[in-house]
Amino acid sequence: MANPPPPLARRIELGALLRTYRERAGLEVGEVAEALGWTYVQKVGLMESGKRKLAPLEVNALLDLYELGTEERERVVELGKEARKRDAGPAFAADWAQTYLALEVAASHLKFYAEELLPGLLQTEDYARAILEEGRSLTPREIDRAVARRAERQHRLTEPNAPRVTVVLSESVLRRGVGGPEVRRGQLDYLRKLTDLPNFAVHVLPFSAGAHLALGTSFTLLHLGDPVVTFAYIEALTDSDFLDRPPHTEVYILAFDRAHRAALPRAESLEMLDQAKF
Repeated sequence: MANPPPPLARRIELGALLRTYRERAGLEVGEVAEALGWTYVQKVGLMESGKRKLAPLEVNALLDLYELGTEERERVVELGKEARKRDAGPAFAADWAQTYLALEVAASHLKFYAEELLPGLLQTEDYARAILEEGRSLTPREIDRAVARRAERQHRLTEPNAPRVTVVLSESVLRRGVGGPEVRRGQLDYLRKLTDLPNFAVHVLPFSAGAHLALGTSFTLLHLGDPVVTFAYIEALTDSDFLDRPPHTEVYILAFDRAHRAALPRAESLEMLDQAKF
């Protein structure tokens, strides 16, 4: 049986949903804080960013304040129950990385645009190890744990409730010799096998496509919940950024859609994957 999304993911999803309902109701954060009897207005921001758990009475007060319908109320109440559960113990990951991993588990659709390297979720152990060893900041034991963690995450791709995964790869991802010829070939073989999954699609964006909106960056779009909440995730060397509201998310959605349209169709993408192994 698949593991349920962690409480952290549900808190983030709930917070984003409640912010949407607040804005729809035309209320400012100060008005919400006053209505709930909160001394500190900042509590509203903490709630909407998923950094604060809500008691059942607070959830009910928000339901009334935002004048939600029956289906919306039921959704918020259920999310609130899941969000109040205790989080698991600390994992081998920075706080920002743990947030991403929680959202990855909860997502119903993952969209990756990769400019130079494959996303961690799609990496073989050898490919991941070659990247992590270049950092020279982790001990061998820490690298082993990080590699094992990436391999564990891949089980999600074949679970009964597996998310849809859409990947747009710049041609440079296929050409970069990470770890040497054998590691690179093994990675491409693994990626090719993933394309046999019904929920998995890979499209290659060739150099011949020229300039496009996503050029020069890599990012992930995570769609979760009903109604859908979209997060754009951008990772750097030492931290990351989560964007969860327009106009930021709209720019990344547009960038992905344009890259997707400019990429090769499935058959030609698979042919390029096969050719890149030699």
